[in-house]
Amino acid sequence: MNRNRIIELYSRILSKEASEIEQAEFAELLKSEDEQFFHELITSWWNIQAPKSADSQSEKDDHFNYILSTATADKMIEQVNNVSNPHANIKKMPSIAKWSFAIAAVLIGLVLSFQFGIPGMQANASDKFKYNEIVAKRGTKSKLILPDGSQVWLNSESKLSYGASFNDSIREVTLEGEAYFDVVKDKKRPFIVKTSAISIRVLGTAFNVKSYNQDPTIETTLVRGLIEVQKNNEPSASKIILRPNEKLVYNKPAILNANQHAGLSVENKQSELISISAISKYIPDSARVETSWVYGRLIFDGDTFSELAEKMERWYNIKITIKNQHLVANRFGGVFENENVEEALKALQLIAMFKYTIHDSEIIIE
Repeated sequence: MNRNRIIELYSRILSKEASEIEQAEFAELLKSEDEQFFHELITSWWNIQAPKSADSQSEKDDHFNYILSTATADKMIEQVNNVSNPHANIKKMPSIAKWSFAIAAVLIGLVLSFQFGIPGMQANASDKFKYNEIVAKRGTKSKLILPDGSQVWLNSESKLSYGASFNDSIREVTLEGEAYFDVVKDKKRPFIVKTSAISIRVLGTAFNVKSYNQDPTIETTLVRGLIEVQKNNEPSASKIILRPNEKLVYNKPAILNANQHAGLSVENKQSELISISAISKYIPDSARVETSWVYGRLIFDGDTFSELAEKMERWYNIKITIKNQHLVANRFGGVFENENVEEALKALQLIAMFKYTIHDSEIIIE
């Protein structure tokens, strides 16, 4: 368990997301491990290779482990490059040199973080109230391994937090944004994901949760296992059981209230807060709208231009202003994978007539 924690802390230090308490914990844990372990840790991250066949995406578990591994390697290489030498070719360095290079990056990161502090991480002096907060900024994706070994992928503009007591009787995390969870099974310690309106309870399973504050809905899609969903404001109400290839959508009450103020009928709307739909089990996870982002693919299926623009803003870390109101209701279908933002816009121009201009990080659609 110490080594799993070292891996987690090392990744957080390189991404400048570790608190001072975590940095001190990392230094202390290293004292209990020999240098060979740390050497193996670094070299294993750099030696990861992509699968030779696309068939790996159809494997039940290994494809998500591959995504985690490659994301870790990319992030470490990027961080070490940025800290020490932006022109260095890390992959061609001898293994011992790579290890020394990474150690130097860690030490530099520690010095910088102690001097200037690290935004996005908060920890109280009292261990009882200490908590960890991991943030994936707009235009980026992140992944982490929780203390129990569970894996979490965070989508753009998302935040996950958990307390110091996470590994006790209940494993509880709080999510703002979107995340994919692959939870280690532990019957004695249920895993709970809390969002602004619903809580999801599992024992061991894989599922996606989308809960952005500005979105009108909260969604959870189950890949395997079983999950229980409950509304936070009705703890005594019956729990909703979700089975594999089912998707639950929770409509936030604020939207229903807005309809009421607009003079629309809202009788029996309470029963419409939550809906469940089936998703084809024959569609691979990489091709599903709900989980394709884990594979670096942005899929849109019947999205209006305004909905697609919001997704692109998160994906590319840009701001899109639509001045051509005739485009707002147009619907689009497709997938962006390796395209940059200009290539994506040019592809959309083949579907709808519009012009665009780019000013710094803002795109004006006319």
